[in-house]
Amino acid sequence: MRLFCITLLILSQAAAPMAQAGAWLRESGTGFVSLSFGATQFSETTNAAYIEYGLSDATTIGLDISSFTNSQKVRNGFGNLFVRRAFGPTNGASRMSYEIGIGGLWGNEMRRPTLKAGLSWGRGFEVGQRAGWVNLDSAYILEPTLGENITKFDGTFGMELSDITTGLVEVTLSHQNSATYGAVEPSVLFRPKGSQFNIKVGAQIPFDEQEKSALKLGIWHHF
Repeated sequence: MRLFCITLLILSQAAAPMAQAGAWLRESGTGFVSLSFGATQFSETTNAAYIEYGLSDATTIGLDISSFTNSQKVRNGFGNLFVRRAFGPTNGASRMSYEIGIGGLWGNEMRRPTLKAGLSWGRGFEVGQRAGWVNLDSAYILEPTLGENITKFDGTFGMELSDITTGLVEVTLSHQNSATYGAVEPSVLFRPKGSQFNIKVGAQIPFDEQEKSALKLGIWHHF
């Protein structure tokens, strides 16, 4: 039971990168995909793939999949197929959306279903000629067969630093029973001129056990 809780806590941090999701929905007929990788000095690694597509201006569908491999080479994974809908106006500086999803957690010793519900709020702004945004996400992940659940609260602040770079600060909090996991993830997003891909370079620093900080790399693509 404890292994299940810890695994789901870790994997819930790798799934669905906040900076490209949140309250903003995809325009109809457009999409987004990202691949990310993280590693610690203890040979622990995380991998995540995320894709979303705009069915309409008010409805986005997507899939996020992540895996975690510990220092003993034991791998566990989490997947979630979701629908995100606008909650309120789809224009203006402030946006809200809700999300429902179904998926599962798997590993060497488990195969468990999961259900997810979420609510997001975001607001865009400008400082001079540079655009920025703030986004707040809340989510509830339930494993119905064991009755285990995780509550997540995440926040993202982003700001354009130049024509090709954006600074990001993401804060994640997850709570399950008596276990709480929190981390801050500063990163920089590079948009090379003429390229269809963005590159994200950053770190994930836990509030506790900073020695388990991870280097994180990612590739983003809008289509």
